[in-house]
Amino acid sequence: MTDAYHLDSNVGNIVGTRRQRALITGTYELPFGRDRAWGRHASPAVNALIGGWDVSTVTLVQTGPFLTPTISPAYDAANVNALGRGTIVRPDLIGSPTLAHPTPDAWWNINAFAPAPLDAGRVGNARVGSLEGPGTCAVAAGFAKTFGLGAHARGRLELTVTNLFNRVNYAPPATDIGTPATFGKTTSAQTAENAGHRTGQLAFRVAF
Repeated sequence: MTDAYHLDSNVGNIVGTRRQRALITGTYELPFGRDRAWGRHASPAVNALIGGWDVSTVTLVQTGPFLTPTISPAYDAANVNALGRGTIVRPDLIGSPTLAHPTPDAWWNINAFAPAPLDAGRVGNARVGSLEGPGTCAVAAGFAKTFGLGAHARGRLELTVTNLFNRVNYAPPATDIGTPATFGKTTSAQTAENAGHRTGQLAFRVAF
């Protein structure tokens, strides 16, 4: 907390949360093969090829995290010893930080911010959580086949894939306006919530 004497200046969107978030999970048995809608009388060879399959998904779609614009504690216009305490200092908002077409090289408008006037006696008026980072769209999928292994056992072959379409979900950009070379830029992909680079795993299970 930069200025404990003006608590209202710390009110804002909760950093790291999302305004909208949809998490969809589901499993669907493909209707092919014995004991299913189509192919109930399939030969053993045909059933081994088309029968017993199911697909599943965990799909996440969400808006970006709320982030707070910052500036070096050396610009402590509130004179609260922010540099000595190592606390965050916010700049003034003098325009709209939103860009019509944000890109990984320029997610926000840096010209919308400026240091608070020297000895202004207050923190910068840019609000906590007033920036929104890149959103996330990640589709994880599973493909599985179940089949018999004798009278008392069943096998299950599974392929699971994270970020099926290998969509680039960018990590939150830098928020320090004191470093224009990096402000609003993101050069790496997210690693959380299965939103990183596509990965796959093949597994085989036996139940008896």
